[in-house]
Amino acid sequence: MAIFISRKSNGKAKKKYNLLSIKSNQILFAFRQCHLFHHPCFPYYSLHTSMPPTQPTPTNSANLRYRTPLQQLVTLAKTQQFYWFLGHVFAVLFFILSTLTGFWNRHSSLKYYRFSLLSIILTYLIVIRQIHFKSTFKLSSINIRLLRDENVQYLLLAVIFYVSSFIIGQTGSSLYSFAIFAVFHVSTYFQNHLLSVFIGDIATQSRISSMISNFTSKFNQPALIAASNAEIVLLVVSGFQLIPSALLLLFRRNIVEVSVQVLVFVAIVVFNKLRFDSNQYTKVVVEQMDLKVNQTLAQINSPQLSQLYQNARAGALKYLSLIKLPKESGKKK
Repeated sequence: MAIFISRKSNGKAKKKYNLLSIKSNQILFAFRQCHLFHHPCFPYYSLHTSMPPTQPTPTNSANLRYRTPLQQLVTLAKTQQFYWFLGHVFAVLFFILSTLTGFWNRHSSLKYYRFSLLSIILTYLIVIRQIHFKSTFKLSSINIRLLRDENVQYLLLAVIFYVSSFIIGQTGSSLYSFAIFAVFHVSTYFQNHLLSVFIGDIATQSRISSMISNFTSKFNQPALIAASNAEIVLLVVSGFQLIPSALLLLFRRNIVEVSVQVLVFVAIVVFNKLRFDSNQYTKVVVEQMDLKVNQTLAQINSPQLSQLYQNARAGALKYLSLIKLPKESGKKK
């Protein structure tokens, strides 16, 4: 995090801005050092994949190109990857419908919101089954491995959003990061498995494949940054939603609804803390936010506000440091 230095003189102010400038350069350097798509849901860009491992099926055979489109689709439909792909397609589709209908029909928007979450949950269940329950494993270590898997963390968050929607409705900004990931999954799966099915002309296939490759290459890192920002925005929005919930408890005494709202907020806090610990993009986004707050306070030049922020920041860090996952026993360092 950026270190705040009170501005009592012009000399000290210059020193503070120099430190902030250095910190900003360090953050930008960190962005350049980040590996592209180091996220569990990007099968073609990360070291660990949320796409089921490729199985030795006829899909990978060179003879597949000589089959009819219908035969190719039937072959693909026998793989779990195909339903993983469909889950992401429906997740994006229902996300768009939920967003659009939200302007005039909240009931329909909520319905599509739940459908989108169910589609997301399906994709993660397929992935987790492939990663953790395909081969033999030690029962003593599976629980820790599951907790430390980012796919499981995203799955649990989606399940919480889905279950809580029957009591508190939609959680604002909760689908954005899922939708961002899904767009790239759909694009890459279509490029690698469906392009030759629907497009017979080789030249057209090559042109479309090149367009998809350019898209993923150009927007992969901005997409990860946007997803990390969306998850931080989700935390802020969820926090602000506690205010009307408190008023609801005061006037209507609806303890169940308020309790669920609080539990959702706590789940989002825990999720973002785990993302901060394991994801360099989330860490950089948080550090940039802290840097901007410090810069704003330096311009305002209010010692009271600065001290208030530092106290709140220290208190938050104290309690957030308690949120951490156990290490796997016997894991080599």
